[in-house]
Amino acid sequence: MWRWTIKSVWREPAALLSSVLAVGAALSLVMFFEAVFAGEAEQIVAYVKRAPADVWVMQKGVANMHMSTSYLADWKVAQIRKVPGVESAEPILYLSTVVRAGDKQWYSYVVGLDVPSTVAGPWAMAAGSAEPGAGQVVVPEVLASLSAVGLGDEVRIADRQFTIVGLSQGTFSIANPVLFVTKVDLEDVMESFDIVSFILVESEPGVDAALLAERIESEVDNVHAMPAEQFATNDRSMALKMGVETIALMTVIGGVLAVLLVAFTVYSQVARQRRELAVVKALGVGNAALYVSVAIQAALVASAGSLVAVGVVLAATPLTRVFLPQVTLLLTAESVGRIAAIGIGVAIAASWFPARQIARVDPLSAFKS
Repeated sequence: MWRWTIKSVWREPAALLSSVLAVGAALSLVMFFEAVFAGEAEQIVAYVKRAPADVWVMQKGVANMHMSTSYLADWKVAQIRKVPGVESAEPILYLSTVVRAGDKQWYSYVVGLDVPSTVAGPWAMAAGSAEPGAGQVVVPEVLASLSAVGLGDEVRIADRQFTIVGLSQGTFSIANPVLFVTKVDLEDVMESFDIVSFILVESEPGVDAALLAERIESEVDNVHAMPAEQFATNDRSMALKMGVETIALMTVIGGVLAVLLVAFTVYSQVARQRRELAVVKALGVGNAALYVSVAIQAALVASAGSLVAVGVVLAATPLTRVFLPQVTLLLTAESVGRIAAIGIGVAIAASWFPARQIARVDPLSAFKS
């Protein structure tokens, strides 16, 4: 029975190939949206994760950066620098606003830097300077490309024009590109002076970030200090609730369509073997072995389809960077394993229905004309 099971899979190569490709197409759709979802989720918190700070300090009651407001008196920076275990403390001013570049508008994070900045500025550059001067801005390379602007062109932040002096890498997401200006310029835009939004703290070697955060809270009034890892986790959680819901919905819709397509494909694959399976049953094979044989065939088809889907998404990744630079794909082993497991489970479940019909068939009917 087992030998027949394997042989029957290869008996109709064209039908097998069409089944595998159909399953692969369905699962690649889900994997693609899953990769978009994971990539965007990572890009939303890229600034928080890439800033080389061990502790983030913010207004009391604030626990994340995404869609939040934090104001601290700027003299608290000096207080924090005196806390034992603090190597450095760099303040930033932060504004969520709409930025106009070319003929496009982008909801963006604007970070106001103390210049020169050693911690809070962009971590990778495509062109130009990483440090803006008065009236200057560093914008994401992707935003500039999509807006058809470049070095020397202007963008509007609130009611002020800024000249692009640098193009940063890794600072763009669909939900919130990150732009950098001087803290003085952003104070002028916000009409708020002598305040900071967040303070990025680097600890001395060997100092635990969690303990240092507790020490800062105990020695500086009305601040909330948090290890960078926890701050990034909170920010990602908030971002997923706010900015990535559409992508998540697309992933669910794609998943439902994939389940239906996988189920139909495997059902058709097994149904084509109805007569052969009836003959096998007539030769004395029991219903239990019949069910197992059909399930193995379905699992093989779904597994092969999963490999095809992985190949399609991996091949699409460099093409996406070229033709859709605003989209970041991140295909993880965890998501591949989960989607493949679901696909195999659906395939096995779908194979049960035709197998059940065959199990009820009179074996003698296989020999009737």
